[in-house]
Amino acid sequence: MPSSFYDYCSSRKKRTIQQLPIPARKGHNAILNSNYIQDIVDAIGTWGCQRILLVHSKTLDENTDVVKNLKEKLGWFVVGTKSGVDIHSPYEDVLDITKLLNEKDADCLVSIGSSSCSDACKIARLMQVTLAPDSLTVEAMENLVDEEKRLATIHNKPRVRMIAVPTGLSAGEWNNRSAATNPHTHKKQHFASEHGAPDLILCDPEVASTSPTKLWLSSGMRAIDHCIETMLSDACTQEVFHHMEDALAVLLSGLRDYNDSQTTTHDRTELVAGISTCQLGSRNAMMGLLLWRVPMGASHAIGQQLGSVCGVMHGITTCIVLAPVLSYTAAKSDTQAQRQGRVLGIWNKILGSQYTCLADAVMGFVQDLGLPTELGEVGVLDQKVLGKVAECTVRDAFGAMEGLGGKEDVLAILEKAKGGGQCGGGVNGGGVNGSGDGWLDADAPA
Repeated sequence: MPSSFYDYCSSRKKRTIQQLPIPARKGHNAILNSNYIQDIVDAIGTWGCQRILLVHSKTLDENTDVVKNLKEKLGWFVVGTKSGVDIHSPYEDVLDITKLLNEKDADCLVSIGSSSCSDACKIARLMQVTLAPDSLTVEAMENLVDEEKRLATIHNKPRVRMIAVPTGLSAGEWNNRSAATNPHTHKKQHFASEHGAPDLILCDPEVASTSPTKLWLSSGMRAIDHCIETMLSDACTQEVFHHMEDALAVLLSGLRDYNDSQTTTHDRTELVAGISTCQLGSRNAMMGLLLWRVPMGASHAIGQQLGSVCGVMHGITTCIVLAPVLSYTAAKSDTQAQRQGRVLGIWNKILGSQYTCLADAVMGFVQDLGLPTELGEVGVLDQKVLGKVAECTVRDAFGAMEGLGGKEDVLAILEKAKGGGQCGGGVNGGGVNGSGDGWLDADAPA
């Protein structure tokens, strides 16, 4: 197992890095082990910004002093706020932020929350320089999407700076692409721009420690999904594979330590250490996609649309869909089965487990984290609804992938996600009982 990245993650020192090691991200930095208040003050001072629009998680504001403390520090520099962004970044939230940017004449946009929050802010900056103030409508946003390419490409450069303070591990803030959900079709659409990334990302483990446990752990599963789908792709080279192996080791260890600190040891130091480790791990899990253009696969395509159509939280979609995707593709392709066997060997080595099937290993880990693994646990079993998910999936930007032919394949995977062991007699049941309470859009990930 590569050691340099893993050894570095064991350090809790504050450090500034370039978001991605490519020329296009020069000047776009991230601060690891950040002090979010001081680093925001320093950044707006350096940039000369004086009119801050603050978009933040409603839950974070109601349950912690994170937002309150920042407002008190910035004082009159805060010219506007928006509390809460719904899951999967609805167009309406994007447009609300865009209108606020215009009305408040903001010169800096600060996002504190999950990827739903940061995606909405990233797209809002692009809408501000793309749509006229009197054309900020759902229809105008949708008209930007090229259905053949399955995304909207924005060329104009944003006028306002952006700082993202993530509270989860889905890692959307590192991407210059973002996604938002059309309220009429419930389809999640992708918006891309070479200028789409935030100017600054602040990874503050103390802020992230306020995130509800289920949100942190499920977003961590999304980061693990990034690793696995990259490692199993036809486009994954040996170099990329080793980078993903390293990121996977960091994420599995970090999530295990975090979960242990919450359920067993109640050790605050262990908790923050696990968070810090995972924050950089989630960034590195995106490198296959962002640096080497290795596309994501079926789990991402189905998860995007399961979330937007059914209101299932972002990371929870991975918890439910990834194992069935692995099981289905392994059964259809000997090449996939061989690749999964290689990843399984790494997984077992990291966790000291003895699984014989990668799908069961993923499902077992999700259950150990206390997260749902079946569609019934989130109250999604209606066949018409699942048909809608399948239709949207085959038209998703991640829809062209190995082992996924069409709607029937998606429906077969969703059928597997209804329950039962994924590899024939593997891990069954577990997770959370009920009809979806707590795993749907109840305000959480924004």
